[in-house]
Amino acid sequence: MPEEWNKDENRRINMLVLVTLLSYLTGSVVVSMIDNSALQLVLIQVFCIAPGLIALAIRPGERSFGRAFTETYRVHRFRVSIVFLAALMMIFLMPLLTLVNLVSQFFTSYVAGEDIMQRIRDYPFAVSLLCLGIIPAIGEELLYRGMMYGHYRKRSILMGALLTGVIFGLMHGNLNQMAYAVLMGFVFAMVDEAAGSTIPSMVMHSMVNSSSVIIIYIVKWFPDRFGDIASEETTMDAPMLAGYVVAAVVGTYFAYRLYREIAYRGCSEVQIREDIKKPGRLRALLDMFTAPLAVAIVVLVTLLVAYEMNLGK
Repeated sequence: MPEEWNKDENRRINMLVLVTLLSYLTGSVVVSMIDNSALQLVLIQVFCIAPGLIALAIRPGERSFGRAFTETYRVHRFRVSIVFLAALMMIFLMPLLTLVNLVSQFFTSYVAGEDIMQRIRDYPFAVSLLCLGIIPAIGEELLYRGMMYGHYRKRSILMGALLTGVIFGLMHGNLNQMAYAVLMGFVFAMVDEAAGSTIPSMVMHSMVNSSSVIIIYIVKWFPDRFGDIASEETTMDAPMLAGYVVAAVVGTYFAYRLYREIAYRGCSEVQIREDIKKPGRLRALLDMFTAPLAVAIVVLVTLLVAYEMNLGK
């Protein structure tokens, strides 16, 4: 069950969100000076999770750091079957994410990390998989679904998942990635709620990131056969769009059935259903906001708009 909502704790977490954003922006400048793409990917994760870990280490309390870390970031014990179901659920959700990605390209250009992907393809496959597919998934899930959602869920599971999903999307800095990152963030939070741990979303997130790495290296190894899939940017006619929609609908249905099974095995189905039926969702969302969180979101929106305006020139 979610813990009792604490307004003082909410202010502290929101200040930490703002500090994390500032740390990320500072880190982006610092790592840009390093001529090593793999190291850049690792260091930016350090800048993102460092503020939370430092705050956890210096905060007085009776809990040990290990226990405080486990509870704050919700790295709880999990059933192996739940992780397997979460991975299968992610596979069924891929058509929906692909559809959202392609539809977003009607309104903005495809970016999705093309620059960093092109640079990291020069590294050995295992290095790229670790630095792009695994480490970012662990770091981002600890931050967004662990620390952030782990707090906001105490006020509302549904609104907490939505808020962290939006912040997660905005942090990508462009409309193309934001479009599907918001959806991913929401789904990851709800899966973690069902499972009672952030481990399943780490696996799901890693699957998404790793699939991009695998595609890059397939193109690299077999350029003559798969060179035409190097870019996901494409134009869609009506039949193609209809095909994506059908695949997304079917995949989403089976993903939902798997989610129900995860919630059942995690003994959280009733709790989630009750939270969704609760009135006062807008009030719950507003309760999560304080000045630091508002400032962080305004900064993120400003950076996103600036990027998109520059992209259109």
